[in-house]
Amino acid sequence: MFNAGSKHPLDIDCRAAQERLRHGAKMIDVREAHEVAHGMVPGSVHIPLGTLAGDIAATLARHGIDPAASDVLCICASGGRSRHAAMALRHAGCETAASVMGGVMAWGTTGGALTRR
Repeated sequence: MFNAGSKHPLDIDCRAAQERLRHGAKMIDVREAHEVAHGMVPGSVHIPLGTLAGDIAATLARHGIDPAASDVLCICASGGRSRHAAMALRHAGCETAASVMGGVMAWGTTGGALTRR
């Protein structure tokens, strides 16, 4: 799990997200299906925000994500929904959950790759 001291910011920029991904973080794309059809961060898992509203631990487990074993980052189109997802994950006990500020729109402008499903 990512360890940058005792404080973990809720909002991180794309470069910090890329660094955390290099250290094993898992990324959840919380956009709707029609949005992810246009491109996703390579290796990210699509879990729409509404799906996280129930049993978060079970939802993550179904997608092979163990928040106790790795960081969990959330991304959406511009950062609003991913922030809600990161807050929900933190409320469920995932202390290092973070939202990528600017979302997929910012990801592309900072050199991040996007792949189509």
